[in-house]
Amino acid sequence: MLVMLSLVACAPVGRAVGDTQDATSEVAHDSTHTTDITVGVVGSADATTDGAVMDALADAEMNAYYASLDGSKDAVSTAQQAVDDFVERAVKIVVISGIDVTDDNQESWDAVLDNARQAGIPVALLNPVAPPEHTWYYAASLTVNDRAADAVPISTAVMTIQRDEPHERTIVV
Repeated sequence: MLVMLSLVACAPVGRAVGDTQDATSEVAHDSTHTTDITVGVVGSADATTDGAVMDALADAEMNAYYASLDGSKDAVSTAQQAVDDFVERAVKIVVISGIDVTDDNQESWDAVLDNARQAGIPVALLNPVAPPEHTWYYAASLTVNDRAADAVPISTAVMTIQRDEPHERTIVV
């Protein structure tokens, strides 16, 4: 029974998986290599940005899976199903591009994101239109701006989040 209780949830109390603004992480990690990381990328209506993200992850030798929303009649349901599929596939991190949480879809997004959280999979939001109300559903918000002096490669941001290393809540990539 005690073993079962210890395996019930992989989510930290009161914050998102991978959300570390502390000086030390809660879990010690050895040096995870980029080729060991699987990233689930949920696309958006902006196929150009999605393509650039996939290219950057490939250049960093990360294994990335892409869920396109192109041509979807119900983009929200398609995106949510993609997150569930990535959780089932046990990716190491999920990146959701252009998430737009509204009053109408908040409950379904909360359920999907909580599923990832309970599985111990960090979620990063890329250029969110409207993020979820509760910040414990995502580790960081990534903003694409390749002209910013403080921008880091998206692969670096993904590795930082996945390794649970200290990072800002908003990261310019």
